[in-house]
Amino acid sequence: MSAGASNPPSMRCRVFLVLVACALVIPGTAGAGVRVWFASGGKPFSVVRSGATIEAAVRQLLAGPTPLEQGRGLRSAIPRSTTLLGVKSVRRVVTVDLGARFAAGRDQEALRGRIDQLVRTVRSIPGVVSVRVLVEGGVPVGIFPGYDLRRPLTAPLERRVTPPPTARELQQRLWDLGFMTPAGLTGVVDVQTSTALIGFQKWSNLERDGALGATTVEALLRATRPVPALRAPGKRIEVQVRRQVALLIENNRVVRVVHISSGAGGKTPLGSFHIARKERYSWSVPFSVWLPWASYFTGGIAFHEYPSVPTYAASHGCVRVNHYDAPTLFEFAEMGTRVDVLDEAGAA
Repeated sequence: MSAGASNPPSMRCRVFLVLVACALVIPGTAGAGVRVWFASGGKPFSVVRSGATIEAAVRQLLAGPTPLEQGRGLRSAIPRSTTLLGVKSVRRVVTVDLGARFAAGRDQEALRGRIDQLVRTVRSIPGVVSVRVLVEGGVPVGIFPGYDLRRPLTAPLERRVTPPPTARELQQRLWDLGFMTPAGLTGVVDVQTSTALIGFQKWSNLERDGALGATTVEALLRATRPVPALRAPGKRIEVQVRRQVALLIENNRVVRVVHISSGAGGKTPLGSFHIARKERYSWSVPFSVWLPWASYFTGGIAFHEYPSVPTYAASHGCVRVNHYDAPTLFEFAEMGTRVDVLDEAGAA
């Protein structure tokens, strides 16, 4: 679809388009790049490009299809030479500020096509819920009551106050950030949600109460996926004793954050180890108790499920794992998997 070449004064005016859509998150994978949306045969069509940020995705979109992609029939509704003036994200709402050329021309269908490409591209980034399109730094003039391309852009605007996030949306956020499995997306704040919240609160240095208080909700909406203290290739587990969390890491990307309780008084040894023994049910001779999902990484010290996993170090030396994450950690901790136990960021 070609863009109009003219840029009349009426279209140079500051325009603010707010497109609000229901939550749709595509979990990212390290090194997977960004997904950029164009059109092929009049239908949306995406390609994967290098980069891992919202800004990278938008710049790739504005660059348009490559000559090879054009030969395959890919087209962009966005005028070439459209400039990117800025990108920012607040509470999962991404604001993209573009030059006036983005709104050039009088063709409303072409403008809808440009918006469609931009929203699809930005929404392909994990965690993004809504997209605001700003042209030449314009101020808000209204909110569309939903992203629906069947509505003409000239339809009356409706001012609305953004409602607070629902329990389901906050659970989705915990999953996006790696603190919970999809099984927790129930829409009900239950024990699994509270367990994941404790892990998040530990990581964020908040009060560890497992409740959705205002401070926790605000931090949750602004948070980014945790990053490991150390950098090393392959699969490994990083136990951060100060925070009382275990990070499950693949190629320097945290895939899960687990709420744990390590040895009281520093009884869990610091250092770098490897998983040496695994038992679905392991019998502890000293304490005469079964230890489910046990993965030993040094001597008799293991990760294992335990009924009580407080917010502080409380074990005899093992790393206690909560009921919801114990099977996940057990499966992740293959024989030989590296385990780094750190007192604080980078300190073993």
